[in-house]
This record gives sequence, structure tokens and C-alpha cells, in this order.
Amino acid sequence: MKKNNTNLIIFFALFSIFFIMIYFNFFSNIEANLADRMYGGKAALDNIIIVKIDDESINKIGRWPWDRNVFSRILEKTKNAKAVGVDVSFFETSKNDSSLKKIIESSGNIVLAAEVSEKLYRPIFNSSQGYVNFDTDDDGITRKLRADLTEDAEPFSFVIYEKAIGNINAEEKEYLINFASGPGSFNSLSAYKLLEKNFSESFKDKIVLIGATAPNLHDNYFVPTSNGIAMAGVEIHANVLQNLILNNFLERQSQGSILISVLFFSIVSYFFLGRLKIYYIVPILIAIVGIYFYIAVLVFERSNIILDLFFVPLCIIVFTGVRIGANYLEEKKNSAYLTDAFGKYLSKDLVKEIIQRRQELKLGGDKRIISAFFSDIRGFTTISEKLTPHELVEIINEYLTEMTQVIMENRGTVDKFIGDAIMAFWNAPLNEKDHAYLSCKSAVEQIKKLRELRKKDKKFEKIDIGCGINTGEAIVGNMGSQDRFDYTALGDTVNLASRLESLTKKYGVGIIIAKNTRDAVKDKFGCRLLDRVKVKGKKSAVDIYELCVDYNKEFCENYEQALDLYFNKKFKEALREFEKLAKKDKSSELFVERCKEFLNNGPEKDWDGSYEMKEK
Repeated sequence: MKKNNTNLIIFFALFSIFFIMIYFNFFSNIEANLADRMYGGKAALDNIIIVKIDDESINKIGRWPWDRNVFSRILEKTKNAKAVGVDVSFFETSKNDSSLKKIIESSGNIVLAAEVSEKLYRPIFNSSQGYVNFDTDDDGITRKLRADLTEDAEPFSFVIYEKAIGNINAEEKEYLINFASGPGSFNSLSAYKLLEKNFSESFKDKIVLIGATAPNLHDNYFVPTSNGIAMAGVEIHANVLQNLILNNFLERQSQGSILISVLFFSIVSYFFLGRLKIYYIVPILIAIVGIYFYIAVLVFERSNIILDLFFVPLCIIVFTGVRIGANYLEEKKNSAYLTDAFGKYLSKDLVKEIIQRRQELKLGGDKRIISAFFSDIRGFTTISEKLTPHELVEIINEYLTEMTQVIMENRGTVDKFIGDAIMAFWNAPLNEKDHAYLSCKSAVEQIKKLRELRKKDKKFEKIDIGCGINTGEAIVGNMGSQDRFDYTALGDTVNLASRLESLTKKYGVGIIIAKNTRDAVKDKFGCRLLDRVKVKGKKSAVDIYELCVDYNKEFCENYEQALDLYFNKKFKEALREFEKLAKKDKSSELFVERCKEFLNNGPEKDWDGSYEMKEK
């Protein structure tokens, strides 16, 4: 009974979300884009002809705007047409208006372009007119025409239809345009060709639209059939005219009908489909969604109705998926409990991998490239001497909890706690392509988290940490005795990371990383070359870098320039540069002392620029 009640609560909660999304028309752009794929594939009517003001015509006739005499000649050539729509703005007077005015006002078949922009802008000539505005959706696609922009005029294409064919009972609403095909689908003729030859008989009993198609005239729009190519405004008017002639404007499925469909499919999906075995669910779900899309295409083609293509398929997938998830959670309750319990000691990813793969726990390890991490509280012994045992435990537990959470959120494996120190690594047991980046991101976030703790709670005021990171090959696996072993990492890569953490106090920085790590993250974090050192127990020198939490590009560049002088044994010049930086940088203080020492005694003959560390 409890399980059934839970399922009902989940179902009604999900349906409520869908109800809200449908009612408030969420994701309307996605719905429209899905429906766009059904447009096109129809033939354009032969009785609609477009006279194009294209690039060729502008090149041959002259730069735009043309002299009004040009339009007089064009209209003279098209006078035999049933109706001529001129999609050109004649809002201002010009020379040679008289001849154009005579042709327009004496002809009974010409419709001029008006425009609605805060108010209605009318052409200067006395003629039939209609506004040429289109309604563009938020996604930049033009799909509809509004017939309610102003009471003083009708849409341009509506007036042309009335002039050519007869009255229409236009409603003041949005008309969803049923685009026949892509740009360039209607019969067309360049304006310059029209002027060169006699096409009078070609226009008889036809509707002629004159308008700009040249891209530079900026009268083009992206439409559902664009396929990346904008459609000229005059051709959109041609599509509207075709819709008027064929009476095939599109209609969208009503909200109420969508809600009923979603309710039906959600019940089927949640209470029936979601209860089947997974190997039955997938093919059935694909079949249901496929059949629904097929029906939607048939309805579109035969009835000019756009069925919902977003919420119904989404509800089928979501309600089925949620029910599968609910079943999975119920069946895996014990495994989830174990994962949560052991996750307090091991990486949860490791626990999940052990449970999912049922791998056998055994001694042994494998070579892997990892990013090893160490952190330690500076001077914690001194701090702990001033605290009671209770206060000490409280601070260390809260600190380790916060830092561990940061590591795990960045998909790291917490190896062990050594007092107040933390050892962790990335890229084991699970593969992580960006393991160097994640380890560095974790270190930066730990420094910032500690800053937050210091601001929030006085007991953290004197707590400061250093972090060391190195990327390289290590042995990773279960290591220990036959009776007790841990999942850990061993090798020089791990040892160097530990040494780098120790060096943070000496150089007065928060994070030190090795060159391998720096090379992997240099484009994602600000770093400065800190020094070249030989850590204790190693003969070869390594370049070490500060991973800057608060990166100051100018300061770091000045420091590295001084360091370059130092490496090149120009100790006098290096001393001068480091002294400029030493007031606010402990690393620079170190080099001031080293430069003075070398100026007095000089380095060894085979000195390679490195500094040998005498202690760990």
C-alpha cells in the first residue's frame, strides 16, 4: 500500500509539472523547431510570379534606391496581371513621382506596401495598400503573420488576394504560414530582364509580386524551410497568398487536447510500460514514439494541423524512465545503504564500482597515471597545544569533512587521513580524462573553502594549509596484509607530491604543483614558475610551480623574469628585481638571500640553477 501511494504521489507530481509547462507554454521554441521539420515538399502555384530586385538588376539598372521612372516602366510591363503587389516603401516624395503616380492611380490592380511601427506608415500614392510586417519568434524564425496589428489596414498579401480574387473573411488573429518549400520555389524574373523584353502576355491572369531579394537590401527572414538560407520577404508574401488561395493555413493543436494526450500517455507509460522488463521497454517505447511521430506527419500533411511533437514524446520517455528509476531504487535499497555507509571511508565511486562489477577484493595493484594530492595544516602542533581535546577533535573533524567533500565532489579518491593531513588521488579506481585539472580545481576550492570557514567561525582563524600535487605513474591497488589492506597509491609520483606539500610553507604559497601537472592545466589555471629544486632523496632537479588561487599576471611575469636572471647567474640584476617583489612575497625573500649568498661565494661550477632541499 505504501509503495502504491508513493507511485501515485510521484505520478501526480510529474503530471503537475507537465501541466504547468503546457499551460504556460514553456519550451515553445523547441516545439516550433521540431514542427519546422515537417514543412515543405509542396509545389508553388504557377499563377504567382515574383519580379526580383536582385543583385544583377541593381548592377545593371543602377545603385539602390532606383529612380521612380524605373518602377513606372516595371508597372507598365506588368499591367496585364490580375494584381500587382509592390513590396517597396514609397513613404517619401522623390523626383519623377508624377509618372509613377499616374500609373499607380490610373491602374486598379496595384497594391502598395505600408508598414506598422508604433504607427501606420502609408505610401504617398493613392492606391490600395497593406502592411508588410511579419511576426518573428524568439528563436529568430518567421512562422506567422498577424492580422491584428492595426485597425486601419490589412496585411499586404490579404489586400492583394482581395484585389485578384475576391473578399476574404479575415479574422484578427495570428495566421500560421504553411510554407510550400524553401527559398526560390516560386516562379520569378529579375527586374532588369523584365525591362529588356516584352513579357506582357506572361502576366495575364497572374498575380505579380515585386520585391527585394538582394541580401544587401535586408528584406529577408529565416523560415522553417530555410535550411540555412534566408527567404526574401516578397517570397513569404507569395507563400501567404498561396495559403489564402488553397485555404491551407496551419493550425496548432490546442492546449486542452495536448493535456489530454499527455494524461493518456503518462498513465500508459508509468503504470504499464514502466513495469515491464527493461529489454521489453526499450523497443516498445521506441515503437510508440515512432508511431506517434508518423501519425503527426500524416495529420500535418492531410489536415494542416501541427500536433504536439515535444510534450507527448517527452512524457512517454520521462514517465517510463521515472517508473524504471523508482523500481530500481526499491530493488537496490540494500546496495544504496552499503554505498552510503562505506562512502564515509572510501570513495563512493570505488564502492559503486566494487558493487556494480562485483570485483574480488585481493592484494595487488596496477600501474596507472594519476594525480597525487597531499595537504597539511601548517603549524598544527602549535595550534593544538592551545586547545582542549574536545576543541581539537571538533576543529579537525569539521575541517576534514569540508575538505573531503570538496575532493569527492571533484571525483577524487580520499586515500587516508594522517592526523591533520589528507592524501588523495585522481584517475583511480575510475578513469578520469581530466584528472590533473580536477586535482588542481579541488586544491583551489579547498583554499577558498578554508577562507569561508575562517570568516564564518573564529576557531578557524589561525588555520592555514599547504597543498602539493604531482601527476605521473604510480602503483594503485589494494595493499597491506592478507587480513587487512587498503586501496592506496605508491611510487615516486606520490612521494614527490608529499614533498611539494612540505615546500609550501618554505615558499609561503598555498599550492605547489610539479611540471607534469602544470603542463596539463596551464590553459585553465594561472601558474608561476616558483623554483628549480632537488627534493631530499632525489638527485635530479624538478621545476615547481605555484598554482595561483588569486592570479596576478603582472606580478607573476615580473617574478619569472627575475627567476630567469637568477638561473642565468645574473645575480646582481636578479637581486634588484627580487627586492622589488620581496615586500609582499615570501618566495622573493628566499631568492634575495640566495642572490646575496651567490654574490659573495658564487655557485658551484656545474650548478644547474636548482636548489637542494636538506629536509623533507
